[in-house]
Amino acid sequence: MSERKENELNDNEQLTNEEIEKEINESEVVENDVFENEEIEKELDEQEQREVIAGVVPSGETTNYSTPPSAPARNTGAMIAPWVITAIAIIALVFVLVRNPSGGSLDEVVGKMDGITLKKSDMLAEMTKPMSNEQQSALVDNIAELKLIDSESEKAGIAVTDEDVKKEIENIKKANNITTDEDLTAALQQSGMTLESFKEKLKTQLKFKKLYEKQNPVTDNDLKTYFDKNKENFATTPKEVKASHILLKTKEEAEAVLTDLKAGKDFAMLAKEKSQDPGSKDNGGDLGFFPRGKMNTGFETAAFALAKGQMSEVVEAESGFHIIKVTDIKEAVIPAYDGLKDQVKEAFYNEKLQTEGQTWIEKMKKDKNYKNLLKKEPEPTASASPSASPAAK
Repeated sequence: MSERKENELNDNEQLTNEEIEKEINESEVVENDVFENEEIEKELDEQEQREVIAGVVPSGETTNYSTPPSAPARNTGAMIAPWVITAIAIIALVFVLVRNPSGGSLDEVVGKMDGITLKKSDMLAEMTKPMSNEQQSALVDNIAELKLIDSESEKAGIAVTDEDVKKEIENIKKANNITTDEDLTAALQQSGMTLESFKEKLKTQLKFKKLYEKQNPVTDNDLKTYFDKNKENFATTPKEVKASHILLKTKEEAEAVLTDLKAGKDFAMLAKEKSQDPGSKDNGGDLGFFPRGKMNTGFETAAFALAKGQMSEVVEAESGFHIIKVTDIKEAVIPAYDGLKDQVKEAFYNEKLQTEGQTWIEKMKKDKNYKNLLKKEPEPTASASPSASPAAK
């Protein structure tokens, strides 16, 4: 065979392989767009779990003490995370130094050399040097809030026991699918925390929560109303729908298929002929049963809004344009209210802390005449200055 012909054959073989690979990749992309990418989702879930457990927030942000993150829908009995002292490590060190007097006063000597004595106050001064005025001001607010929580809790006779902390840790482990203390310790270590320091943060969180509950009592009727509005969150088995779909690349194609369906054409037959989802088209578009959280957001929202036997209009989602038909529904299994009172109360107060906690603590600070002397008042803008009178113009 001549060298030229051999090169041509190699080129053709390469083009054929590239076309096959392209077709496979396009099929994988379409299929993965309908279902969330499991590996990425798993990694994100693990990262989120580590951050939630340890109370990590992005660098440069401070944490609102009164708003612990909400629990996942089916773990409403657990307070998922403590709020953290601050997002910046150096501020956290300063906080520990100021907040924990059990290690000695700021006059405690921590180092010596000929003619020089180092005190804890020297450490504090060095730690705060690199902090901006805004960071120092935020730290003052945080410490003031914790001092206020301590003071008001003591007046109210509120105490957090070791048993309270142990119970809360078990709630957190359950809510985050952590089975052992070793796994929890490993998750905390990835955020630079120990189990003991985590327990101290939990004590503060629980004290805050107990104080809020004591000052904001709830009636049984309030809890029943809350339960009735959020029943699905307390399900032992979540609601699932069984749906089929036809995926098209453009809205125009989807509208044309929808017209055929409304004219009486068979859904499964059109799915086999027209759908761009290789993972379901051969099954007539059947996706089987799925709960919330498995499909992409736009698709899921539309599917769960349909009744059994109902077909959607054209639904634009992340993967393209869908026509969805719900063929069956498994309703959520929800225990009776009387067996869930403690969980309902826990979820109720977690939500209240999320939405109203900061307003509540700000009011307490105002009632105590709190002033942050490091906080700079905003300078008046030019528009705020008195305008010249017409006579002066």
